[in-house]
Amino acid sequence: MFNQSKILVWYQVSDQKIFLGEAFSGEDEDVFSQWVSAPQEPTGDNVLGYHLSLIDNDGKQIADKFVSMLTAESLLTGQRLEVD
Repeated sequence: MFNQSKILVWYQVSDQKIFLGEAFSGEDEDVFSQWVSAPQEPTGDNVLGYHLSLIDNDGKQIADKFVSMLTAESLLTGQRLEVD
């Protein structure tokens, strides 16, 4: 059975969300492992607007976090996330 859970990658400019892509479970990692592995950026004035939203099987957002541009790009290109 195909799992519909996914991670949405998006960028926030002012009050608008710009959808950049989706990440699904891969051969090596499931979507929840990818979510946990993605390092969260601290919030503040200097943070860029990249976000990850964890979406459940029913299409509802269950979590959201700020990430770096490199983390967002890694998820979109299917690269394995490296945790320091």
